[in-house]
Amino acid sequence: MTPARPLDDARLAAGFLTPDDVAALAPDVLVLDPSSVLIGRSVRIEPGVVLYPGTVLEGRGTGTVVVRSGARLGPGPVTVVAHGADVEIGPAELGPGSVTVVATDAADVVIGPGARLSGGCLVEGPATIGAGAQVIGPVSIRDVVLAAAPTGAPPTGTDAAPCPRFRQDLGVRLGAGDVVVGRTEVSGVERQRGHHPDAPRR
Repeated sequence: MTPARPLDDARLAAGFLTPDDVAALAPDVLVLDPSSVLIGRSVRIEPGVVLYPGTVLEGRGTGTVVVRSGARLGPGPVTVVAHGADVEIGPAELGPGSVTVVATDAADVVIGPGARLSGGCLVEGPATIGAGAQVIGPVSIRDVVLAAAPTGAPPTGTDAAPCPRFRQDLGVRLGAGDVVVGRTEVSGVERQRGHHPDAPRR
């Protein structure tokens, strides 16, 4: 007789895989602590993804979550909820620090390759985070488009990289090399290079 597993029953009732099912994703998906990771049954994770403890990936209703090969979710709690909308995470970095991504009512979220989200940020759809773009710190964004860094740009996170960075709570479109300045009030969109005087000029 198979012993009762209340945790399995609870997860299944809520639409999530059991801990054993999560652990069975290895070795294709590196789940560092299967018991602390929640993955919805409709979520699709490609081989080569790394999931740190505290990751939650949930699709509700018709919502879908796709995590592409090369993505790294964590360290820090990463929560992705798609409710009647789609979330696609490319080979990007979510973390360190908490990161929350929410897509509802057909307001999709797309996170491009090489993007970095960290430090307590909240992204709500509709949102497009372009390749190499960054959302850093305890900020909340919605209805935003961050343009991709130019082809051949220096690596994201370096002073020379002309990737857009977001640091405020409003709907806005930033081009490559733009940054929103200000924490409680927006003082305008400026060129990011102006905040890195030692960066190479091109």
